[in-house]
Amino acid sequence: MSSTEAGKIPSKKEISSQDAILKAAIAEFAERGVDGARIEAIAKQAKFNKSLIYRYFNDKQGLFEAALQSKLEERNESVEKIPKEITEVLQFYFKENLRDQNYVRVLLNEAQQNQGEPLIDEDWRREYYQNHIDRLKQSQSEGAISDELDPVCLMLIFTALVFFPATLPQLAQLISGHKVDSDEFQARWYDCLQMLTRLMQPD
Repeated sequence: MSSTEAGKIPSKKEISSQDAILKAAIAEFAERGVDGARIEAIAKQAKFNKSLIYRYFNDKQGLFEAALQSKLEERNESVEKIPKEITEVLQFYFKENLRDQNYVRVLLNEAQQNQGEPLIDEDWRREYYQNHIDRLKQSQSEGAISDELDPVCLMLIFTALVFFPATLPQLAQLISGHKVDSDEFQARWYDCLQMLTRLMQPD
Protein backbone atom coordinates (compact mmCIF):
# COMPACT_ATOMS: atom_id res chain seq x y z
CA MET A 1 0.00 0.00 0.00
CA SER A 2 2.60 2.52 1.07
CA SER A 3 5.62 3.52 -0.94
CA THR A 4 7.81 3.65 2.16
CA GLU A 5 11.05 1.70 2.16
CA ALA A 6 10.75 -2.07 1.90
CA GLY A 7 10.73 -3.71 5.30
CA LYS A 8 10.01 -0.50 7.18
CA ILE A 9 7.16 -0.85 9.65
CA PRO A 10 4.82 2.16 9.37
CA SER A 11 4.22 4.15 12.53
CA LYS A 12 0.77 4.57 14.09
CA LYS A 13 0.72 8.11 12.71
CA GLU A 14 1.46 6.86 9.19
CA ILE A 15 -1.22 4.18 9.46
CA SER A 16 -3.74 6.73 10.71
CA SER A 17 -2.94 9.19 7.92
CA GLN A 18 -3.09 6.45 5.26
CA ASP A 19 -6.46 5.28 6.59
CA ALA A 20 -7.83 8.83 6.42
CA ILE A 21 -6.56 9.23 2.86
CA LEU A 22 -8.05 5.89 1.80
CA LYS A 23 -11.41 6.74 3.32
CA ALA A 24 -11.50 10.02 1.41
CA ALA A 25 -10.25 8.32 -1.75
CA ILE A 26 -12.95 5.63 -1.63
CA ALA A 27 -15.65 8.29 -1.39
CA GLU A 28 -14.11 10.29 -4.25
CA PHE A 29 -13.65 7.29 -6.54
CA ALA A 30 -17.15 6.03 -5.77
CA GLU A 31 -18.69 9.39 -6.63
CA ARG A 32 -16.58 10.48 -9.61
CA GLY A 33 -14.88 7.37 -10.95
CA VAL A 34 -11.16 6.98 -11.49
CA ASP A 35 -10.92 9.46 -14.36
CA GLY A 36 -13.00 12.11 -12.63
CA ALA A 37 -11.41 11.78 -9.20
CA ARG A 38 -9.03 14.54 -8.17
CA ILE A 39 -6.08 14.12 -5.81
CA GLU A 40 -6.63 17.69 -4.61
CA ALA A 41 -10.19 16.87 -3.54
CA ILE A 42 -9.04 13.72 -1.75
CA ALA A 43 -6.30 15.62 0.07
CA LYS A 44 -8.76 18.32 1.12
CA GLN A 45 -11.26 15.78 2.42
CA ALA A 46 -8.56 13.83 4.28
CA LYS A 47 -7.07 17.09 5.62
CA PHE A 48 -3.57 16.28 4.36
CA ASN A 49 -1.27 17.81 1.78
CA LYS A 50 -1.49 16.07 -1.58
CA SER A 51 2.30 15.54 -1.51
CA LEU A 52 1.71 13.04 1.30
CA ILE A 53 -0.66 11.09 -0.94
CA TYR A 54 2.00 10.84 -3.63
CA ARG A 55 4.54 9.80 -1.00
CA TYR A 56 2.37 6.95 0.22
CA PHE A 57 0.71 5.82 -3.03
CA ASN A 58 2.90 7.19 -5.88
CA ASP A 59 0.04 8.24 -8.18
CA LYS A 60 -3.72 8.14 -8.64
CA GLN A 61 -3.67 4.59 -9.98
CA GLY A 62 -1.69 3.43 -6.95
CA LEU A 63 -4.18 5.18 -4.70
CA PHE A 64 -7.13 3.56 -6.49
CA GLU A 65 -5.57 0.12 -6.15
CA ALA A 66 -4.99 0.69 -2.44
CA ALA A 67 -8.56 1.97 -2.03
CA LEU A 68 -10.02 -1.10 -3.73
CA GLN A 69 -7.79 -3.39 -1.69
CA SER A 70 -9.02 -1.66 1.45
CA LYS A 71 -12.68 -2.27 0.53
CA LEU A 72 -11.96 -5.91 -0.35
CA GLU A 73 -10.29 -6.50 2.99
CA GLU A 74 -13.20 -4.81 4.76
CA ARG A 75 -15.69 -7.07 2.98
CA ASN A 76 -13.64 -10.15 3.82
CA GLU A 77 -14.00 -9.32 7.51
CA SER A 78 -17.74 -9.97 7.21
CA VAL A 79 -17.28 -13.60 6.11
CA GLU A 80 -17.68 -14.89 9.66
CA LYS A 81 -21.13 -13.29 9.81
CA ILE A 82 -22.41 -15.22 6.78
CA PRO A 83 -25.36 -17.52 7.59
CA LYS A 84 -25.39 -21.10 6.30
CA GLU A 85 -28.80 -21.39 4.67
CA ILE A 86 -28.61 -20.39 0.97
CA THR A 87 -31.51 -17.92 0.98
CA GLU A 88 -30.13 -16.21 4.07
CA VAL A 89 -26.66 -16.01 2.45
CA LEU A 90 -28.13 -14.29 -0.62
CA GLN A 91 -30.18 -11.92 1.51
CA PHE A 92 -27.11 -11.13 3.62
CA TYR A 93 -25.01 -10.12 0.60
CA PHE A 94 -27.90 -8.25 -1.00
CA LYS A 95 -28.24 -6.10 2.11
CA GLU A 96 -24.46 -5.69 2.43
CA ASN A 97 -24.30 -4.33 -1.11
CA LEU A 98 -27.13 -1.90 -0.42
CA ARG A 99 -25.46 -0.80 2.80
CA ASP A 100 -22.03 -0.30 1.27
CA GLN A 101 -22.65 1.45 -2.03
CA ASN A 102 -19.04 2.63 -2.17
CA TYR A 103 -17.90 -0.99 -2.42
CA VAL A 104 -20.21 -1.59 -5.37
CA ARG A 105 -19.18 1.63 -7.13
CA VAL A 106 -15.46 1.03 -6.66
CA LEU A 107 -15.89 -2.44 -8.21
CA LEU A 108 -17.71 -0.84 -11.14
CA ASN A 109 -14.85 1.62 -11.54
CA GLU A 110 -12.42 -1.29 -11.63
CA ALA A 111 -14.48 -2.97 -14.35
CA GLN A 112 -14.63 0.21 -16.44
CA GLN A 113 -10.92 0.94 -16.36
CA ASN A 114 -9.47 -2.56 -16.59
CA GLN A 115 -8.06 -3.31 -20.06
CA GLY A 116 -7.18 -6.93 -19.45
CA GLU A 117 -4.42 -6.36 -16.92
CA PRO A 118 -4.08 -8.68 -13.90
CA LEU A 119 -6.69 -7.80 -11.31
CA ILE A 120 -5.82 -6.28 -7.96
CA ASP A 121 -5.22 -9.06 -5.41
CA GLU A 122 -6.37 -11.55 -8.04
CA ASP A 123 -5.10 -14.72 -6.33
CA TRP A 124 -6.62 -13.78 -2.98
CA ARG A 125 -9.96 -12.85 -4.60
CA ARG A 126 -10.08 -16.12 -6.55
CA GLU A 127 -9.56 -17.99 -3.29
CA TYR A 128 -12.35 -15.95 -1.68
CA TYR A 129 -14.82 -17.03 -4.37
CA GLN A 130 -13.51 -20.59 -4.40
CA ASN A 131 -14.36 -20.80 -0.71
CA HIS A 132 -17.95 -19.86 -1.58
CA ILE A 133 -18.02 -22.44 -4.37
CA ASP A 134 -16.82 -25.04 -1.86
CA ARG A 135 -19.70 -24.02 0.44
CA LEU A 136 -22.11 -24.66 -2.44
CA LYS A 137 -20.55 -28.08 -3.04
CA GLN A 138 -21.04 -28.86 0.63
CA SER A 139 -24.70 -27.81 0.40
CA GLN A 140 -25.05 -30.17 -2.56
CA SER A 141 -23.48 -33.04 -0.63
CA GLU A 142 -25.91 -32.35 2.22
CA GLY A 143 -28.89 -32.42 -0.15
CA ALA A 144 -29.82 -28.75 0.19
CA ILE A 145 -29.10 -28.07 -3.52
CA SER A 146 -29.37 -30.46 -6.47
CA ASP A 147 -26.01 -31.96 -7.39
CA GLU A 148 -27.05 -31.73 -11.06
CA LEU A 149 -26.29 -27.99 -10.96
CA ASP A 150 -22.77 -26.79 -11.73
CA PRO A 151 -21.52 -25.02 -8.56
CA VAL A 152 -19.47 -22.52 -10.60
CA CYS A 153 -22.55 -21.53 -12.62
CA LEU A 154 -24.52 -21.29 -9.38
CA MET A 155 -21.89 -18.93 -7.98
CA LEU A 156 -22.19 -16.73 -11.07
CA ILE A 157 -26.00 -16.70 -10.75
CA PHE A 158 -25.92 -15.93 -7.04
CA THR A 159 -23.39 -13.14 -7.54
CA ALA A 160 -25.62 -11.59 -10.20
CA LEU A 161 -28.62 -11.81 -7.86
CA VAL A 162 -26.97 -10.04 -4.94
CA PHE A 163 -25.35 -7.32 -7.06
CA PHE A 164 -28.15 -6.44 -9.49
CA PRO A 165 -30.39 -4.34 -7.18
CA ALA A 166 -27.44 -2.37 -5.77
CA THR A 167 -25.72 -1.94 -9.14
CA LEU A 168 -28.78 -0.96 -11.19
CA PRO A 169 -31.30 0.25 -8.61
CA GLN A 170 -33.20 2.31 -11.18
CA LEU A 171 -34.00 -0.82 -13.23
CA ALA A 172 -35.03 -2.73 -10.12
CA GLN A 173 -37.32 0.16 -9.22
CA LEU A 174 -38.83 0.34 -12.72
CA ILE A 175 -39.49 -3.40 -12.74
CA SER A 176 -40.81 -3.74 -9.18
CA GLY A 177 -42.38 -0.32 -8.63
CA HIS A 178 -40.42 0.15 -5.39
CA LYS A 179 -37.06 1.61 -4.42
CA VAL A 180 -34.54 -1.09 -3.54
CA ASP A 181 -34.08 0.17 0.01
CA SER A 182 -37.83 0.07 0.72
CA ASP A 183 -39.45 -2.58 2.91
CA GLU A 184 -41.72 -3.53 0.01
CA PHE A 185 -38.87 -4.31 -2.37
CA GLN A 186 -36.79 -6.14 0.21
CA ALA A 187 -39.73 -8.35 1.23
CA ARG A 188 -40.46 -9.19 -2.40
CA TRP A 189 -36.79 -9.81 -3.18
CA TYR A 190 -36.49 -12.14 -0.20
CA ASP A 191 -39.53 -14.08 -1.46
CA CYS A 192 -37.87 -14.31 -4.90
CA LEU A 193 -34.67 -15.65 -3.38
CA GLN A 194 -36.61 -18.22 -1.37
CA MET A 195 -38.47 -19.37 -4.49
CA LEU A 196 -35.25 -19.71 -6.48
CA THR A 197 -33.47 -21.72 -3.80
CA ARG A 198 -36.51 -24.02 -3.49
CA LEU A 199 -36.34 -24.66 -7.25
CA MET A 200 -32.68 -25.63 -6.85
CA GLN A 201 -33.42 -28.29 -4.24
CA PRO A 202 -33.43 -31.96 -5.27
CA ASP A 203 -36.83 -33.37 -6.32
